[in-house]
Amino acid sequence: MVKEGVSMSKRKRNLPRGWYPVDAKDCKKEIESFIEGWSPPRDFPALGLGGIVPHAGWYFSGKLAARVFQVLKSKRNVDVVVLYGGHLGSENLPLVVTEETWETPFGDVKIHRDMVDSLARKLKTTKENPSSGDNTIEIQLALVKYFFPNANLVAIRSPHSTKAIDLGEQVAQIAQEKGLSIVAIGSTDLTHYGPNYGFVTKGIGPQSVEWVKNVNDRGFVVEALRMDAEALLKNAEEHDSACSAGAAAAALTTCKALGAEKGTLLDYFTSYDVMPDASFVGYAGIVY
Repeated sequence: MVKEGVSMSKRKRNLPRGWYPVDAKDCKKEIESFIEGWSPPRDFPALGLGGIVPHAGWYFSGKLAARVFQVLKSKRNVDVVVLYGGHLGSENLPLVVTEETWETPFGDVKIHRDMVDSLARKLKTTKENPSSGDNTIEIQLALVKYFFPNANLVAIRSPHSTKAIDLGEQVAQIAQEKGLSIVAIGSTDLTHYGPNYGFVTKGIGPQSVEWVKNVNDRGFVVEALRMDAEALLKNAEEHDSACSAGAAAAALTTCKALGAEKGTLLDYFTSYDVMPDASFVGYAGIVY
């Protein structure tokens, strides 16, 4: 709790304009364009506990991320959005955002410091550097504030190791102990293929796109839908099938601990489908 007369610590926007719009008007317009005329399939799960979203700039993957958020918002009231980011190796500890608030174009989102402090007592964590420039969490913040305007946030960068599984379990346990309704979202892109990423084993051109879609990304998605966190981490390690697999592993573990039994694939596409290029990235939207 912040004492009277003491200013709250705020994390400021770090990503430049090209990642997502700067002001609320443009953000709202873009988000609404992502979901206009769209609704989830009728057979979608009755209760959304969380999911996996991509973290490229909104031009490439914002539509898919927004639709996952919309599905989760339509299911129930939420006290806390737990947002797992990544870009960490196996040697890292979870990096936790510890400020009181984080700036978004729609206004500040409040960090649930009680959950953050409880997590620090249960696990070894370190503070996430405000100047890290990491996009995996920040790119989702305006979506969090738009779809869950009254929810608090817990933001954690999760390592690519079994520490992600421990993290996911502890977050679920803390939420249950405190009687909090949460959604747990993992910010994870899939295969980064092409000369820009030094990954060209299947050549360049349409055949490489088909291989990424139908083989490399599919293997990761299958493990994500099965909610097998260890197999998911192994797949990403052996096949270079995901960026920030630790975020997906933590999110699915939290959802599994809260009662989810499987994931449902909302949609999948690649940046090649948006803008064809020799280098491209895969995106999956999954709901638990």
